Amino acid sequence: MYSASYISSILVPVIGWVVPAIVFGFLFVYMEREDIA
Repeated sequence: MYSASYISSILVPVIGWVVPAIVFGFLFVYMEREDIA
């Protein structure tokens, strides 16, 4: 299963970087819109 190992080795870092970036982006937009601080 070379292809599965290759895909997982690519997906894991991508998810590790993209998901937190999206979460921080939504948090930033939400805080800017609501002006909580």
